[in-house]
Amino acid sequence: MRLLFDDMLKRLASWCRILGMDSEFLPNKGDSFLLAHAEKNGLVLITRDLPLTLRCEKRGVKFIKIKSDIIEEQIAQIIRETGVEVSFPAKTRCAACNGELDVVPKEGVAESVPPNVLANHEQFWKCKKCGKVFWEGGHWNNIRRIYEQAKALI
Repeated sequence: MRLLFDDMLKRLASWCRILGMDSEFLPNKGDSFLLAHAEKNGLVLITRDLPLTLRCEKRGVKFIKIKSDIIEEQIAQIIRETGVEVSFPAKTRCAACNGELDVVPKEGVAESVPPNVLANHEQFWKCKKCGKVFWEGGHWNNIRRIYEQAKALI
């Protein structure tokens, strides 16, 4: 399942990527463009915009109208309404570009991360698309907490 987020939901798109959902975010695109893009590519349009959801209904484009302002509730709603299987942290995507991540050896990222990160971490992931490197940094506990709270809401 592939998702397309409107401009209002950039943060949610990033969270969905981190949790392994294929999530497009196209900034500064109008509703007509997003609607056509979703229709052409079979994407589920994620929005908070009521007029846009009405246009989706009229054209037969799948959509989810996000109801909550709370990130855990938003994630839970998407998982519940799409039925997508989330296997975080086994499957995750680049929060920046939506590319798939590969596990890479420490030696393969030595030039891309600060020395203290290299010394203190064993597992690294690298984006196949943009080359960004990820590791279980200080934010990891927060990601797990939000993910667990979202799962509990499903």
